[in-house]
Amino acid sequence: MTKPQSDPSIAQAYQKGDRVKLILDKELGPDKHLHGKTGEIIDVSFDDAASVTGDSEDNFIYTVKLDNGEIPDLHFRRHDLKRIDS
Repeated sequence: MTKPQSDPSIAQAYQKGDRVKLILDKELGPDKHLHGKTGEIIDVSFDDAASVTGDSEDNFIYTVKLDNGEIPDLHFRRHDLKRIDS
């Protein structure tokens, strides 16, 4: 019997302390100036966005402290972030 392979497209949720890069709409979004910036997740909270989007990962809201010390007055969703090596 073979062991099922894990699906690489299913990533684990981010946690406080994880290093991330912001992946935002470079052309249209009001937060486009933050695209490509790196930082650390300093808080994770939850809501019920999945009841609208159908994606349980949308329930996670991340606060990121950028490497320059700035904490944007924005909360990010999983699709806005990419984990990077420390």
